[in-house]
Amino acid sequence: CPYNSIPYDYRMSQMWVEGTLGIVPKLAPKIMLNEEGDNITLSDNRKMFSKWAQKWQDEDPYRFTKAIHNYAATNLIPRHLGPEYIIHGAKLYSPWDPSRTEITLVISEWFFDRSLNLIKSLDSKDHPFSKVIIMVPSSASNSHDYRKYTRVPVTIQYRDAPDFMDLCSAQVSTDWFMITNAYHVVANHVDLMFTPGKFVPVIPFTPATYPFCLKYPYCNEIVRLSQRWSKGHKQVVLDMDMLYNTKERGAFCAEWKTRNGENGEDLYAKYEPVRYEHRGDTIIGPKGPTGTDYLAYLIREKKDSIYKMTDRSLYGARNPFVKVHRKEEKLDGMSEEELARRLGWSLMSNVTECSCDRFETEEDCLGSGLGCEWRQLFESCHPPEMIDDGVPICSTTDAPTMSPTLSIDEYLKETEAPTIEPMQEGLDGNDPDTNYHSEDDITDENAGGDISEVQFVERNAAVLDVDSSSILTRMFKSREHVFDKGDVDDTNESTGNRLLLAVSSDVIFAQ
Repeated sequence: CPYNSIPYDYRMSQMWVEGTLGIVPKLAPKIMLNEEGDNITLSDNRKMFSKWAQKWQDEDPYRFTKAIHNYAATNLIPRHLGPEYIIHGAKLYSPWDPSRTEITLVISEWFFDRSLNLIKSLDSKDHPFSKVIIMVPSSASNSHDYRKYTRVPVTIQYRDAPDFMDLCSAQVSTDWFMITNAYHVVANHVDLMFTPGKFVPVIPFTPATYPFCLKYPYCNEIVRLSQRWSKGHKQVVLDMDMLYNTKERGAFCAEWKTRNGENGEDLYAKYEPVRYEHRGDTIIGPKGPTGTDYLAYLIREKKDSIYKMTDRSLYGARNPFVKVHRKEEKLDGMSEEELARRLGWSLMSNVTECSCDRFETEEDCLGSGLGCEWRQLFESCHPPEMIDDGVPICSTTDAPTMSPTLSIDEYLKETEAPTIEPMQEGLDGNDPDTNYHSEDDITDENAGGDISEVQFVERNAAVLDVDSSSILTRMFKSREHVFDKGDVDDTNESTGNRLLLAVSSDVIFAQ
């Protein structure tokens, strides 16, 4: 029967539509052929379905059973299963076995001991880590007794290389390790999966297609760099999803440094000199080795059989780490010039945090005010389902870099617990993954609504009698361009002084 090719839940919906509206579903020509290749003639079921619709029009026509469950092609471990006897669509794997695999957690840290938030919550989580290594700057001081916070042994390692080299610099003694940074905490359940029998780690990857990766400059660059190792490589692995084999990591990093320099100084300069000369540090891409590079290296060496790769766009994946310091990460990643400009525009600091994945409990998820939905089976919080052309809840942005590389500690205050911004009603937009921050809102009190930065500057430029385009040029010039300080003259002819536009919540003045 051709309907065997249709998912059963979708077929039940078709039957109801056919009975109530008289609309017969159109089937693909290929499934309308029998084994001999002849066309199949289907019986007309409209009268029967119409009779069913009349009988059940005032009641729920469906009955539910706990004896069968449809997991719709989802990777699972036994912990995820319910009381059902028949399972449809699931791929069942084995959970982590501590007697077979020891795993170290490597944490990239920068300043203000933000990793303490992760360490203090570690013992309350279901995780596989038997050791922790915290990578800190060589100039950092650390006097914490981590035994007060966790039963897991914690080691401090002072960097002798840039932070983006932590993947290669971490001195790991166990056979396997994972890496995260201090802006995250360990998820309530770190559901590492292994194949039954051989116990091979199951690693999710994202296909290197335009919708999932290539439209984001950072992800696109990761793919380009990985293809230096394996031509045509198209599997993107997030650094924090990979379970690294310590021995293979060592061999990979040794060759990576030979190719690209001890600290990655040749990553772009040696292989793309013209591009590097033109753009330099403004290239949007990783500065060090990535999990995708590591996988491409293993594929080239024909050693990738130590992993079972699974497409997360088809079978899903569960994040082992949850980002809680989103605002801090954004500020830490800014240059001193960008940070000063950001902090100086106090009127523009009204940022709403609108990602759902940071909510770790059902109460926080459903009470977020963002429309987040709690998935009871997997104990995770997700944005509402996007149907047709629905509006995302967060603004879409490019994929960010993994870590900050400039120390700006003199500008920031010490924090441990994550910063949660006040929620705003009526904010539209979506941040994928990934993912991340909406642009600042400026409110027009007279109009009772929002105005753009352009309107804001034009109004106040008129008060100062200066050219708004010159101010906009300075405000919105990106680092991709070089600004010539001589191309604009905002000097007051009567006083000989330059005009200064100061923006705050109360004052606009000229000097």
